[in-house]
Amino acid sequence: MIELVIFDMDGVLARLDRPRRLELLSEMTGREPAFLQARIWDSSFEPGAEVGAYATGEEYLAEWNRRTGCGLTRAQWVRARRESMTPQPDALAIADTIQRHCGIAMLTNNGPLLHEELEAIFPDAFRIFGGRANASFQFGARKPDPVVYSRLLARYGVEPDCAVFSDDDAPYVAGARAAGLHGVDYRGAAELRRRLAGFGVRFD
Repeated sequence: MIELVIFDMDGVLARLDRPRRLELLSEMTGREPAFLQARIWDSSFEPGAEVGAYATGEEYLAEWNRRTGCGLTRAQWVRARRESMTPQPDALAIADTIQRHCGIAMLTNNGPLLHEELEAIFPDAFRIFGGRANASFQFGARKPDPVVYSRLLARYGVEPDCAVFSDDDAPYVAGARAAGLHGVDYRGAAELRRRLAGFGVRFD
């Protein structure tokens, strides 16, 4: 019996427009998108943040600004993240519906600032998942490391074969399977619904 269904955020519950995010951050900071890409996303910074290098959003943002030489505010960071995301209502509806019958959780590779500001960034997900919206920094590991899935399951007291994980990134699904979970490569809400029903997850 499936006791927990775990959803990825970017790529499943929402679509993240990374070029748009860089464009917004460039406008806010006066730095070229390529510069920000190199200093933040092509560096060790984001992977480090995703495995817990920074305990708080304040620490994360201070290092973001140190690496870029900018004075980006928390509100600006939140705005750029929010305005580059498009919620996916059909996927969100699946999570909202099945939580009547089994546990749900969200797992995203992210650091503390997104986790602290999720209600402002992605209110639909915050409403549905609440405290079950998890970011990888909380577990000291990031997808696709099997450790992150095992630690998440330990948090909820669920055995691997009683959990399903869905992500649009195939290696992340493979990591979940390596940890013993059932994995679903996300190919749209209709296919996810069909696959979950096949695992016996109820939608009524």
